[in-house]
Amino acid sequence: MKIAFVSDQFFPRTSADSEQIISSLSALSDKAEVVLLSASYLSQKKTHNADLEKYYGRECNFKLDFIDHLFKNIRGIEKLFFALRSAIRLKKDDYELIYTRNIPVVIAVLALTNFPVLFESYRPWPNRNFFSNWLFKRLAKVDRFLGVILHSNFAKQSFLDAGFKDEKLLVAHNAFDFTLYSETKPELVRKKFNLPENRTITTYSGRVTKKKGLLRMIDLAKTFPDHFFLIIGSENYGEVEKKAEEYKNIKILGWLDRKTVFSILKASDILYIPPTLIARDVSKNTVLPIKTFIYKASGTAIFGPAVSDIKEVLEHKQNAYLVPPDDDKSEEIGFRELVSDKVLRERIGNEASKQMRSNTWDSRASKIIGFIYLRINTLNSL
Repeated sequence: MKIAFVSDQFFPRTSADSEQIISSLSALSDKAEVVLLSASYLSQKKTHNADLEKYYGRECNFKLDFIDHLFKNIRGIEKLFFALRSAIRLKKDDYELIYTRNIPVVIAVLALTNFPVLFESYRPWPNRNFFSNWLFKRLAKVDRFLGVILHSNFAKQSFLDAGFKDEKLLVAHNAFDFTLYSETKPELVRKKFNLPENRTITTYSGRVTKKKGLLRMIDLAKTFPDHFFLIIGSENYGEVEKKAEEYKNIKILGWLDRKTVFSILKASDILYIPPTLIARDVSKNTVLPIKTFIYKASGTAIFGPAVSDIKEVLEHKQNAYLVPPDDDKSEEIGFRELVSDKVLRERIGNEASKQMRSNTWDSRASKIIGFIYLRINTLNSL
């Protein structure tokens, strides 16, 4: 099977999304002929597979092709231009499936070609706004729109509500590759980053903004002055960074490569997912965050919210410690229990890491390729 994965991202790129795409395509390329058609600028040097392999640390056996932008423009215009150019380019080849995470690409390919299209998303798009709801209700009735791969059952429900049949939806949780990481002694990691050796360290890694609910972590640091709190991923001096300066038990680090981040996660005592609905339901940009799976793999105890998407992969006192979202008192009580119970921390951390051993990119790719064949066979039988 020949699959074109069309992405308006520029690779290589430092983001959880780009890591997820490359990991997924690397695994998928072992089961099908895959071409990554990505955005590029005419003036820039073209990326090669060796560049991706060096950057992401894994084999990239898929073919690379590019849609060139003439010059840097407003991102929205670039997205539309890319979608139209990619649809025209695709018509010149003999692909069996177009696979994308970009809505403009879906629309352009369905309108300008005869290819079947598969869409992937972590977002519950039909619930985002009126236009998205209208669009996906229309797409649910299009035979060549084979279906949607979702990263959570929470997101899947929004597509069911929009009229999609269950057989056109696949939930494929994200995965982790242990082979890309080596063991580093926690005490050496703490020493390298000037972290306290004999204090409990609670760490958050990801986008640093109040939209992620990080002001809750700062409040927690105020309540627990004897414990140390670490935030990784700062890109500018924003409200979170400014507020954190008021507390000596908070340290903020900038962007670090994934291997370094993982070593710090393993050297921490607790990993923090802000127990709030702000990121998911208010900002509407985070559903079952990718960090959840990285946190699980680290073997360090996770502290997070007891909400439906998170509870798909985390269970209270089994592989994490979960508290009701946006409940200051419950968060304080729960955190106090987890901090004081080292045995509990070790048990739930070990269980989480054990579970991730079988949650591989290869098994995820097998699930996706099976879904693809099933959907194409259904289309051909119409």
